[in-house]
Amino acid sequence: MNMQTKSTPRENGGAGHAVVVGAGIIGAATALNLQRRGFEVTIIDALPPGEGASFGNAGIAARCAIVPVPVPGILKKLPAMLLDPMGPLSMDFLHVARNAKWFIDYLRHGRASEVERIAAELFKLTDGSIDEHLELARDTGGAPWVTESDYLYIYPKRSDFEAEAFAWDIRRRHGIEHVEVGQAELREMEPDLAANFTFAVRLPQHGFALDPAKLVKGLVETFQKRGGRLLQAKAQAFEFGAEGAHSLITEAGTIAFDRLVIAAGAWSTTLTKQLGARIPLISERGYHIQFRDSGIRQNHPMMVTSGKYVATPMADGLRLAGIVEFKPMSAPPDPRLTERLKRHARLLFPSAELENAETWMGHRPSLPDSLPVIGAVPGHPNVFLAFGHQHIGLSTGPRTGRLVAQLVAGEQVNEDLSAFRVDRF
Repeated sequence: MNMQTKSTPRENGGAGHAVVVGAGIIGAATALNLQRRGFEVTIIDALPPGEGASFGNAGIAARCAIVPVPVPGILKKLPAMLLDPMGPLSMDFLHVARNAKWFIDYLRHGRASEVERIAAELFKLTDGSIDEHLELARDTGGAPWVTESDYLYIYPKRSDFEAEAFAWDIRRRHGIEHVEVGQAELREMEPDLAANFTFAVRLPQHGFALDPAKLVKGLVETFQKRGGRLLQAKAQAFEFGAEGAHSLITEAGTIAFDRLVIAAGAWSTTLTKQLGARIPLISERGYHIQFRDSGIRQNHPMMVTSGKYVATPMADGLRLAGIVEFKPMSAPPDPRLTERLKRHARLLFPSAELENAETWMGHRPSLPDSLPVIGAVPGHPNVFLAFGHQHIGLSTGPRTGRLVAQLVAGEQVNEDLSAFRVDRF
């Protein structure tokens, strides 16, 4: 099957043909924004829309998610985290040894000054997250699947909150408002929550996806109704000419393009290496467990700080998502980690029915400085990258898609994106 697209809208006064590799939230947002700018757009992915990391995340539009995982003191905490049978971290030490440079660099960015810098850059992507989602989904099939909501950080006691003063101070200085919630008020807000959680922080200006996969699928369905094309196929290689890359070879044929965006998450470097872009991307594996018919009431999504996981009241039931697992992408899921989340669910909601459960494991695309790559590939000005969002792909997807579309269209971007440049490593 040959899918050459030599006749593009540019020849008919349009903006040209853009190919987006990746059908997750970032790819869908990019495609819709390019379509709105007059591009003919094709989305390519080996999986159906929303079936990668966009399927299994916690679903939070988290304006507050600007503090990276490595923070001052994390190195001292690592042994206890790894030995804790209910802890949020799991490692394959041979895998870590093989990627020692990445992990050393990752921990190096946990210095206070670096965390401050990274948080400031991430806030450029997270600020207004729920507003960006609502605007992107407006008049699309994604609209029913995203909603505004306060977001809770819950703690066993107030002193646990005070122990995280470094992170909360960073959020405060970026204008992220939070309201302290005492035990009595917390019981009113979440009556089925376990009694040992006695303190919380309430964050307004947040929201969540009632079903992240259906949100993405709804966006892509509208994209198709408006004339966009979706090709389910594996992207394999580029064809190059005198002016650089001009066509993408897929298992379903070759597609010519004027502009191309790589937003394929943890699989992106298969293509970027062919462009000479050496980006130190690895998979940070994450898990979720979702309970149907749990019988509990949950009124707000919540970050459970004692276990570093998120509990979200999704349309099809209670979802717990979390765990940081460093292991090869090809390794099978570890059932002990989803069982760990199930034990957390029992501690969180003691009265919940937890028999009807579905589990998932996926790949967070992670870079050692906890920042994504956003921008054109050096030497290939018609190819743009948008991946590496780690834990905040859903939160930042709509804004990233809008910014990338502006870059592709040659528009003025009113944000300094130099910290996300492709050649920073």
